[in-house]
Amino acid sequence: MMGGVAGTHIIYLDVVLLVNLFMDYIILWATARLSQAATSPWRLLGGAALGSLYSLTIFSPAGGPWMWFAVKILVSLLMVSLAFFPVSWHKFLQGVGYFYLVSFVMGGAVLGALYLADALTAQAFTGGGVVIGPLPYGGLAMAVGAALFLVYWGSLFIKRNFWQSLLRLPIVIGFNGKRLALKALVDTGNNLRDPFTGRPVIVAEYGALRPLLPPELQLDLTVPGEPELEKLVSSLHGTPWAARIRVIPFHSLGREHGLLLGFKPDEVVVLWEDRLIRVKDVVIGLCWQRLNLEGGYRALLHPDLLQV
Repeated sequence: MMGGVAGTHIIYLDVVLLVNLFMDYIILWATARLSQAATSPWRLLGGAALGSLYSLTIFSPAGGPWMWFAVKILVSLLMVSLAFFPVSWHKFLQGVGYFYLVSFVMGGAVLGALYLADALTAQAFTGGGVVIGPLPYGGLAMAVGAALFLVYWGSLFIKRNFWQSLLRLPIVIGFNGKRLALKALVDTGNNLRDPFTGRPVIVAEYGALRPLLPPELQLDLTVPGEPELEKLVSSLHGTPWAARIRVIPFHSLGREHGLLLGFKPDEVVVLWEDRLIRVKDVVIGLCWQRLNLEGGYRALLHPDLLQV
């Protein structure tokens, strides 16, 4: 409820709690999206509820222990713990970093909106309540917009500029009752998708996958040149593998209209940090040449698979 006398507005406890509950939920939600931490709406709500309750300290006497810097840090750590526990220390610290990043961005958006609206007014404490200017709903909307912008562009930046250049991850491909482990590079250049299903494509060396493939796909690569895909696909007609074969168009340097032979595996498991990411909606594209001369990796992992 809001009321006021002599040009002032009094914000009551219900308004403070609801506004802070909403904003803290958005902060924790954005933190979860950026850090890719496992959570649930109820756990996010629990962390946001703690932050909302802590906001009531604005009604306590100035200089009280609840306003100490160490207490504020402790409350933020507890909020992140409630939202994402149990989690590894590495993932927890990553979440804390994103939590403060989102908080500062949203806080800056609110202050910017107030400045533009010429609504930056001093707060005055009166008794047990607080008397301030009207709630900056426009500023709150800008803060939410800033969080959404950060989630989209921040995650895009991380995915395109961090994962692809730094991460080499072990993967396990399951097909035809067999399993094969490979090293895969998260690569910027691999944006391939199956044109019919939209599934992401993992590009892997045929030489590495050969033990996994059925007799119909055992090819003699000692013959110069690449296999003729049209003949290969035709030869698979009527076999159990025909429904799992894909032909994927691609563009690369010096080759504008290439075709990649692919197949749908039973499952792909990606080991990333302390998580096992299991993916079934994926296509494996066969590359006839070596991807890395040193053998550091045998496949190119589509970055969107880490978003699952």
